[in-house]
Amino acid sequence: MVERERQAGRLIREHMIVAMGAGLIPLPFADWATTTAVQLNLVRKLAEVYGVPFLSGIAKGLIASLVGATAVRGGATLVKLLPGVGWMIGGLTASVLAAATTYAVGKVFQSHFASGGTLRNFDVEAARKAYERAFREGQGVYEELRKESTSPSTDLYEHLRKLHELHQGGILTDEEYEAQKRKLLERL
Repeated sequence: MVERERQAGRLIREHMIVAMGAGLIPLPFADWATTTAVQLNLVRKLAEVYGVPFLSGIAKGLIASLVGATAVRGGATLVKLLPGVGWMIGGLTASVLAAATTYAVGKVFQSHFASGGTLRNFDVEAARKAYERAFREGQGVYEELRKESTSPSTDLYEHLRKLHELHQGGILTDEEYEAQKRKLLERL
């Protein structure tokens, strides 16, 4: 039981980091689409950890229902349309939101799967309060991850490996993968 929780926590953190990068994609709505793909991948991996059958179509709908409540996310991506400073402000805001929503999605599904739930018996209405709490908590976790990622002890090679895995899995396009890889390599 403890090992599953540890594994799930690790998956949530890893996917948050990728979502942080996805939020920085300069193209409006590409960040949102990529973050959704990252969240879908997270739910798939959590389902594997807990031995729950994964149904992509159902999972997509459940994620959209949960995250749809975070309407601010759309505004953050629209700000990127403003020339110059719009991308920077929108990118930073979208990065925080992508990480926090990914954290919240992960925590809600982790809890549901850990209690014996499946995708078929997931109650979105009941999960909304837990999602909102986890979203606020995720904003704090984002700050911790951001500080870690700027520390020299960060294992950039591990981040590159995870990024490559997402690219190979079809979660990131060639362009998104190259952009994120370039950002990581600039920190070396």
